[in-house]
Amino acid sequence: MAMAKVVEALPVPKISFFRLSRLPYLLALSFALTIFGGWWMKQAEVIVLASQITESVPPIPALGALLLLIIVNPLMRRLSPSLALSRSEILFVYAFCTVSTAVPACGSLRFVLSLTTYPIYYERMQPTLQFDLINPYIPEWLVPKEFAVIRDLYHGRPDAKVLWDAWLIPIASWTLFFAVYWIALTGILCVFERRWREHERLVFPLLYFPIRATEEKSPEGLPKFWRDPLMWLGFSLSAFYNLLNIINAFFPQFPAPGKFYDLSQYFTAPPLDALIPLTLWYRPEVVGLGYLMPTEVAFTVWFAYALFKIEALIGRLLGWQLAGYPFTQEQGLGSYLATAFLLFYAARHYLKDWTKALVKPSYEFLENDEITPRETLVWLLIGVGGVLAFLVVAGMHPTLATLYLLLTLLVALVYTRIRAEVGAPMVWLFPYYQHKKVILYTFGTERVMGLGGVKSMTAFAIFTFMARGFFHSYTATQFENIRLGTQVGYPPRLWVRLSLLAIIIGVLMGFYFHLVPYYAGGAINFREGGIWGHWHAAAEYSAIISYRTTPLPPDFPRIIATVLGAILTLLFGAIRFNFPTSPFHPLGFAIAGAYGDLVWFPFLTVWVVKFLVLRYIGVRLYRRTVPFMLGFALGHYIIAGVIWGLWSTTGKPPFQRYGVWFG
Repeated sequence: MAMAKVVEALPVPKISFFRLSRLPYLLALSFALTIFGGWWMKQAEVIVLASQITESVPPIPALGALLLLIIVNPLMRRLSPSLALSRSEILFVYAFCTVSTAVPACGSLRFVLSLTTYPIYYERMQPTLQFDLINPYIPEWLVPKEFAVIRDLYHGRPDAKVLWDAWLIPIASWTLFFAVYWIALTGILCVFERRWREHERLVFPLLYFPIRATEEKSPEGLPKFWRDPLMWLGFSLSAFYNLLNIINAFFPQFPAPGKFYDLSQYFTAPPLDALIPLTLWYRPEVVGLGYLMPTEVAFTVWFAYALFKIEALIGRLLGWQLAGYPFTQEQGLGSYLATAFLLFYAARHYLKDWTKALVKPSYEFLENDEITPRETLVWLLIGVGGVLAFLVVAGMHPTLATLYLLLTLLVALVYTRIRAEVGAPMVWLFPYYQHKKVILYTFGTERVMGLGGVKSMTAFAIFTFMARGFFHSYTATQFENIRLGTQVGYPPRLWVRLSLLAIIIGVLMGFYFHLVPYYAGGAINFREGGIWGHWHAAAEYSAIISYRTTPLPPDFPRIIATVLGAILTLLFGAIRFNFPTSPFHPLGFAIAGAYGDLVWFPFLTVWVVKFLVLRYIGVRLYRRTVPFMLGFALGHYIIAGVIWGLWSTTGKPPFQRYGVWFG
C-alpha cells in the first residue's frame, strides 16, 4: 500500500513535442555518442580493464551521454537554438544509447568472440585438448577459421592491421543474428507490454532518474531534482565512499572500505564452513534504487538467502557430499520458470483478448501509438523463426534449438518483469548459465549428444552466450524505453523499430572496437589474459570431448532443486494472493536464487531502512527521503562509473587497483 502511495506521488511528466523532421539529426547525434561510448568501452574494459562500464544499468556511456546533453543543451539554446534539444529528444537519444552502447559488453558480443575463436587458437597451441574434433563443425560464416587470422587476433600484428576481409562475412552473420534475436525478445515483450504498463501500472523505478533529471526548467533555474539538498547529501555520501577507495588505489597504505567485507573468515570450521561464501557487498546503486522497490520483495530476498544457508548447514550436518549443494541457482531457475507460469496465468484473460485482436484489429492501439497485436505477431514470427533457423543452420539440432530458445525467452520475460516492478539495476540478476545447464542435467549428456552428436553440441557451445551472457536481459531496457516514450512524448512504435538500428550499430561498433585493439596488442597480452569468457569456452569445448567417452547421466539432485524452487515460488505466490499484506513475494525468491550472494546484504539494508522509515516516520517523510537514496545511487554511477571510468582510460596502474564491476 505504501508503495502505491509513493507511485502516486511521483510527478507526471510534461510531454514535450517530438518532431519527426528532426529524426536524422537525433540519429546522427545518437550515432556520434555511440561511437564515443564504444571508444570508452574499448579503453576501460578491453585495454585497461578497470571498470565494466557496459555492465551497468543503465550503461555508464548512456548515462554519461544523458548528463552531457543536460549540461550542453542550455548552452546550445543560447548559441544555436536550432541544435538545442527538447526533453523528449534528449531522452530519445538516451534511450538509443542504452541499447547501442550495451551490445559490445562482456556478456554479449565480447563473449561471442571468445566462444568462436577459442577452439581455433588452442587447437594449435595446446593439441592435447583435442579441439581438432571440434573445429570441423564450427561454421566458417561465424568466424574466420584460418589459424593465422586467429593467431594474430590473440598475439597482435606488428602493423596492427585488422584483417577485415576475413572478418566481413562473420560480422555480417552475427549482425543478422543479433537483429533477429532482438526482434524475438521485443516480440515476446510486446505481448505483455500493454498489460504490465497500463493494467498493472508497474512502477519502473529505473526511469525515476532520467525523468526527474530532465524536468522542464523551473522559474528558479535548474529542475527541482538538481536543487534538492537531500539528493546532494546522498550523492556526497556515495561520493565519499568512492573517494576513499580511489585514494587507496593511488596510496595503498591509505585505509578504505573496499568493495565488500568477507564474513567467511569467521566460518572456517565444520559444520559452519557450509555457510561459505558469506560476503557483505557494498552496492550503493542497488541500495539507492532498491529503496523504490516494494518492501516485501526486499524482505523475501534476504529471507530466502537465509533459507539457502540453512539448507547448506543441514546438508553438512547430515554429511551430504554433493558438489554445488544447495543448488541455489538451480532453485533460481525453477523460480524463474514458475514465475513465468504465474505471469501467463495472471494474464490469461488479457491474452485471450489479445488473440481476438489478431482477427479483429482494435484502433485503440494505433490511436495510442502502441505496437498492435498483429505487428507483435509479425515480430515474433520473424524473430523466433530467424533465431531458430540461425541455430539449426549453425549445426544445432532443431529440438535442442527450440527448447533452448524457449527457456531463454521465458527467462528474459521474467527478468523484464523484475526490472519493471522492482528496479534492481543488475544485468546478471537471472539464473545465468542455468537455462543451458538444465537441459544437460535433466536429460543427461548422452541423450543430448544423441541429438546431432558433436556437430550439434559444438553449436550449443558457440551459443552459450545466450544463457551465460546477458544480452537477453536487454529486453528490460526495451520495456523501459517504451515506457519512457509514453511518458515524455517520443513515439513508442517508432522507437521499437528504430531500436533495431541501435542494435545493428552497436554490433558493428562493437566488432570495430574489439578487433582493432586485439590485432594491435594481442588479446592474450591484455590484463584479461584472453577474450572475456575464455574460461567458459575452455570448459564448454573440453566438456564435449569428455562427453564422447564419459557421458553424464541425469543429475537428480539438481532436478529436485529446480522443482523445489518452482514449488516454493508457487507457494510464495499463493501466500501473496490470499494474504496481500504478507511479507513474502515470489519475485524476491527468484532474485535470491539468481544472485543472492551479491544482493542479499544490499536488499537487507534497503528493507531495514525502509521498514524503520515507514514504521516510525511515515509515508509522507518516506517520499521526502527518496531523493536522498536516488542521490546515493547517482553518486556511485557518476563517481565510480563516469568519472573513474573516463579517468581509467589513461591506463595508469592505480586504476586497476579499484576495479568497478556493475554487474
